[in-house]
Amino acid sequence: MRGVLTFLSEEEVGWIHEASLRILKETGIKALSEKVRRLLGENGADINGDIVKIPSSLVEEAIKKVPERITLCAREPKCDLKLPTDEFPFLATSGFSPFVDDFETGKRRKPTRSDLRDFAVVSDYLDTVDFFWPTIIPGEIAPPLQELYALAISFENNRKHIQCSCVTEKTALWQLRLAAAIVGGEEELKKRPLFSTIHCPVAPLMFEKDSSEAMVVLAKAGIPTAPMTMVLAATTAPVTIAGTIAVANAEELAALVIVECANPGAPMIYTSEAAPANMKTGEINYKAPEYPLICAGVAQMARFYKIPDLVSDISLEEAPFDPLSFERNVLKVAMSFMGRTDISPWLGSRDLALSASLDQLILDAEVCEHARAYLRRFEINNDTLALDVIQKVGPGGHFLGDRHTVEHFKKEIWSRTMADTFLLDPMSEGSFSEKAKAKVKEILSTHKAPPIKEAVHKEMEQILKDAEKDILGNG
Repeated sequence: MRGVLTFLSEEEVGWIHEASLRILKETGIKALSEKVRRLLGENGADINGDIVKIPSSLVEEAIKKVPERITLCAREPKCDLKLPTDEFPFLATSGFSPFVDDFETGKRRKPTRSDLRDFAVVSDYLDTVDFFWPTIIPGEIAPPLQELYALAISFENNRKHIQCSCVTEKTALWQLRLAAAIVGGEEELKKRPLFSTIHCPVAPLMFEKDSSEAMVVLAKAGIPTAPMTMVLAATTAPVTIAGTIAVANAEELAALVIVECANPGAPMIYTSEAAPANMKTGEINYKAPEYPLICAGVAQMARFYKIPDLVSDISLEEAPFDPLSFERNVLKVAMSFMGRTDISPWLGSRDLALSASLDQLILDAEVCEHARAYLRRFEINNDTLALDVIQKVGPGGHFLGDRHTVEHFKKEIWSRTMADTFLLDPMSEGSFSEKAKAKVKEILSTHKAPPIKEAVHKEMEQILKDAEKDILGNG
């Protein structure tokens, strides 16, 4: 027994699949990279200018080739994550926000390398954070180098799996060199991919030149790629939920074909942030009631294809200020968890991921701990049905003192109350936000991730210098 959210019937899953195949075959995708077009053409796609029409047979072959199970490896092997997960989603921070809300002053400003280091350290400390997406942009770094430096800073200050972005082929090659330095070479990196990468198609149905070429390079190296569809109902997808899911699914299948043509058997994570648009502003609408339903629908499509997925994040972006608002956030996260995604990066996000906050990260992590109560797995067997116990106690009796109750209550009954958290302890002083900020200060003053070996650290520094010359042309 387990709490789950199912949105599509089996028949409806089939309809979405067939609709997506027709979209790819009849409408096609716009691929702006000549390399990617040539790759697809060599594998049987129909090329007409920059429009690529993908036959259903090519899609079906890609589905057969993609691994059903993958491991997101970490610098410290005990932090490895095996996908798909049978229990709770693996959680991470939101990624690459252009601003940070200073946890001491509360003012919004441009982030620095030091800010990213702090997010990496706090995320390393928090057990709730299973992997780390560089939360903010290291603003003082030249833009072409930001993704590479963000990965380096994350490796240095966090022992968990790193998920990052990569929008150019050159950056991809240098990211591979950086990670290979840590694990002992490119062949070892194929065995233990320390990082995975997010790539976003341009909705609807368009793949940028640089990003798609980076995806090909990384797929060839065995790095798990996560092409994130971001179609919005009524703007970059049909206004209907069915049409939105169909276009989102078509983008994922197109990305899958690219990845598997580049390297048959390459790992991919079905990744979606498909959502309704806010009809007043055109922005993504995380608060819409349709959002968790769309997430549940695309999660079902990922399971239909047996591909690990990142399809259901919640992005609370609201700090709880009393027990009622805390519980409201808990229920939102619980509903998201019930969509059954494998990984979900969103903690610490604010203002539609435009900014991020360390105290928001602490508050989000605490909410997630409580939300997990709704997604626990319960067994049905002779022991848990307890027929012999019911027979022994009989009508009018009670079960409180029975040995069966003593043996099972800690697993079956959620005994942690909101007062058990430092945030809601009625004996402690200060608002939720003040307590979270105090926790941030405590973590930053006492915690450090296990250090990288000095020789590896020096090699990484040299790689960054060489990359700067290559990417910026300063050689």
